[in-house]
Amino acid sequence: MPAWVWFVIAALAAGGGALLLLSDRARTSGNRRDRRKWAEQKSWEFVDVDPVLPSRWRYGAVHQGGHGRALDLATGAVPGPGGRRLAHVFDHEQAGQITGIVAAVRGVSTLPVAIELRLPSAPLPDDAGLDSLGQVGERYAFVTSVAQARPLITADVARAADLVGDDVPLVWAEDTWVLASMEPGADPERVQGLLQALVEVSVALEDAAGGGDDDGHGPEPTPETGEAPDDDADTEPGEPRQTHRDRPADIPYDIEDDEFGPGARSSSSSGR
Repeated sequence: MPAWVWFVIAALAAGGGALLLLSDRARTSGNRRDRRKWAEQKSWEFVDVDPVLPSRWRYGAVHQGGHGRALDLATGAVPGPGGRRLAHVFDHEQAGQITGIVAAVRGVSTLPVAIELRLPSAPLPDDAGLDSLGQVGERYAFVTSVAQARPLITADVARAADLVGDDVPLVWAEDTWVLASMEPGADPERVQGLLQALVEVSVALEDAAGGGDDDGHGPEPTPETGEAPDDDADTEPGEPRQTHRDRPADIPYDIEDDEFGPGARSSSSSGR
């Protein structure tokens, strides 16, 4: 074969690679503009890169490919029982590639066990510390302790997990957080729906766990709050303690969805 033929083939391959690269950059830029606009419309905060946030989690998508970085991070709050809940949405970059969109909602109580809920089409976890708990609604549960997790897997939890959607292969809960991972490029409206679905999963798990932290306090204080509010101070002896008491102060939130009134804008970009 003449040398010029190989030259033409190489040139076409290089041109095709350049077009794919430009297309990927254009798509990434478009997604970033969409996320930023979505955050601005909700009075949420937006940062281009947060290299630390993913390291606060251990399981789910974070374990599969490493902590990586949070790109195009939007931080605010979503309404839930008892008040607003801190939320994050970001593109998860691992080994230089965007592997998915991660949405996270912070609950009001610390779970005693980590739980992964995977669709049948999702890959099995490669974490030796997770044991199979069997089917939960349309998903399969993998947990760090079968004995501790079993009481938490109620019919309400199964229903809430089913409502997350079959475009979300992985939902997981650890510490005070409920998170989910979905394919890159989901539109902001779908992400908004996912956040609300995660609130429902969080509430169902909290109800199954009995509500509140074992030590009688709410979630750990954020940099904005200083100290966690002592909601039990005004409770008479013998009266039941409130179970949903998340009141993140001064963090941006979705005004259209929150019936609890406007809040102040935070000076923190991630609420950690």
